[in-house]
Amino acid sequence: MTVHPLRLVLLVRNTEPGKFGTVAADWFARQVEQRDDFKLDLVDLESTPLTALPRRIQGADAVVIVCPEYNHGYPGDLKTAIDAVRRPWFAKPIAFIVYGGRSGGLRAAEQLRQVFGELHAVTTRDTLSFHQPTDHFGADGDPLDPTTSLAAAALLDQLAWWARPLREARSSTPYPA
Repeated sequence: MTVHPLRLVLLVRNTEPGKFGTVAADWFARQVEQRDDFKLDLVDLESTPLTALPRRIQGADAVVIVCPEYNHGYPGDLKTAIDAVRRPWFAKPIAFIVYGGRSGGLRAAEQLRQVFGELHAVTTRDTLSFHQPTDHFGADGDPLDPTTSLAAAALLDQLAWWARPLREARSSTPYPA
């Protein structure tokens, strides 16, 4: 058991049953809970007041954002939430689980990378992306492709690699911004 597990915020727009974002978030949460190097904090933007969000992000060592792509971008309510936080994003590693349409949500992820670069956050290279997302998960909520879990493990490994030294740096020296 890891003595000081990394605090991982899994940020979703809503956890309404039947929504693909909920299926993906629930599955990913199970992946995180199988590891001892992370402690999960699920943040649902539908039920978390914007005034509480900065505190939750401040307490995180890393963040994974579950995000659909709409009109070749990410949703406006997610932008509002990101902007409501500002400084707690500094020097935090961020990863994405994106979905939607032909691009599998990758256009939303690329726009989010630009936003988080401006917020002095570090985004991981690997992203979990689902093209036509309803075709990727079975009725049990698990991916149909067994390599999806391997991709999630690789993403979490990269996130942990960034989160450990950034947590140490933030605790020893304030971020210069």
